[in-house]
Amino acid sequence: MPVSPEFDIIADYLQEGLVTELQVRRPARTYGGLPKPVSGKFPTPFSPPIASGNLIKKIKVYWTEGIFEGTPELVVEMPDYYFFVDAGRRPGRFPPLNAIDRWAVQKQGLTNIRNEKGQFIPRKSQVFLYARSIAQFGFAGTNFIQKTIDKILPDLENQIGNAAAEYLQELIDDNRLIILPQD
Repeated sequence: MPVSPEFDIIADYLQEGLVTELQVRRPARTYGGLPKPVSGKFPTPFSPPIASGNLIKKIKVYWTEGIFEGTPELVVEMPDYYFFVDAGRRPGRFPPLNAIDRWAVQKQGLTNIRNEKGQFIPRKSQVFLYARSIAQFGFAGTNFIQKTIDKILPDLENQIGNAAAEYLQELIDDNRLIILPQD
């Protein structure tokens, strides 16, 4: 049973909301939600929210026929690392250095970092420092999925209400509304 086109608005709103929420700048925080400790006199940094943009580019939201009697299901496809972006990562073990290296190369604002003597820090050393920080403090999740749902739900309720009214009017206009007498 395919979903009525009027209700494609749900998939569109959800996809747009997820992309918008992923673009919000957030301060660096530990897994427990505290500001990440920064050595010296510098405040907790805000970083650009997007590294490669792959997570945003690869989000797909669509309807599919469900496995139970053809009921429609809303599907959200994202790269597998969305979980760490959403839920964060606990401290404990070092993350894979090659993944941190790829992230550091793509992330804006992480190049040409200097030490206290004014010398540039080599990228391999930066990658180790990022990984050590993640191993020591973890990082807080963005909770972007729940925040998106909380933001779009009120607006979506209004839109669905309008779409449902339009759909009902279409049924009436096309004589597809069936009224059966009771016994």
